Amino acid sequence: MEMKILERGTQFARPKITPNDFREWNRKNKPREMIDKVMDAKTAVKKFMKDGDIISISGCSFVRIPVAILHEVVRQGIKDLYVACGTRSIDVNFLTDNGLVSHLDPGYIIGLEVLGLPKMSRKIVEQAVTKGEITLTEWDNASMAWRHKAAAMGIPFMPVRHMMGSDTFKYSGAVKVQCPFTDEEVVLVPALFTDVALIHVHESDIYGNARITSGAIVEDWGKVRGSKRVILSTEKIVDTEDIRKESDRTFVPYFYVDAVVEAPYGSHPGNMPGMYYVDIEHLIEYRKACEDTTGKALKEYYNNYVFGVDSFEEYLEKIGGKKKLKFLEDLEFLKVKPGGFS
Repeated sequence: MEMKILERGTQFARPKITPNDFREWNRKNKPREMIDKVMDAKTAVKKFMKDGDIISISGCSFVRIPVAILHEVVRQGIKDLYVACGTRSIDVNFLTDNGLVSHLDPGYIIGLEVLGLPKMSRKIVEQAVTKGEITLTEWDNASMAWRHKAAAMGIPFMPVRHMMGSDTFKYSGAVKVQCPFTDEEVVLVPALFTDVALIHVHESDIYGNARITSGAIVEDWGKVRGSKRVILSTEKIVDTEDIRKESDRTFVPYFYVDAVVEAPYGSHPGNMPGMYYVDIEHLIEYRKACEDTTGKALKEYYNNYVFGVDSFEEYLEKIGGKKKLKFLEDLEFLKVKPGGFS
């Protein structure tokens, strides 16, 4: 039976990596032995990222985002990035604000949820799209999750009952077909294989056996398994024997991971479920910097918090140090009231 193509989205879905290419690359390049992969963020980014990479980012919105790694990407100026993103917030803004992105596969970007729209960040992306410096292929959160899942399964696409009749489909890279088994209409979304996945977790051993101990996993299961390289940042490094005692809780097995970066509070100003809450005051500071549409205030923000520090630890001191971090820990467990930090 034939699979009849009924309609195509108008934008492209970059077929840079095929399932067979991905398998072959992994066979040749991914070691299977358990080796110590601990390194600092600077080394991990320099070793495993390059200009033009297709990247995915862990977490969702402000939750479990790999900020410590992203700061380093910005400092090193890794550019021409193809960013695959579902619901994203300040994490993708770090990259677009600094002109490091050439293509976006977005579900939701730029906004800061209930904190509103960072005007300068939006202006930067609008201008870049108008000039052709950034290209866009529209998706939504569900289709992005399914694309990552297809890559994890090693198949070229995922059939879904989704997006039909919407402008999201029109401006996507999806294809509507007639099912060869039932004759019903379904949409095919292409697998999303990436070059590098930036993943933040609660715990990992030195080899990369990692756990997410609280909060939603979202589509990170697929992101890890569909990426050539995985840079893993972790709130803390634990002993491998602890991992083995409860091996069923291992979210990321070591053989997917290329670098382990110990980064306490590495999701700040985001939320790490069960550890610390989102830093609303810092996010408001960022949003206020974006009110100045000349870009001067936003540049000052980055000069202060990213380019003006040598490490994420130094950044944490600048945002309030141990006192602020303890407040965010207490806020996560409702021991203090929001806005109570001074």
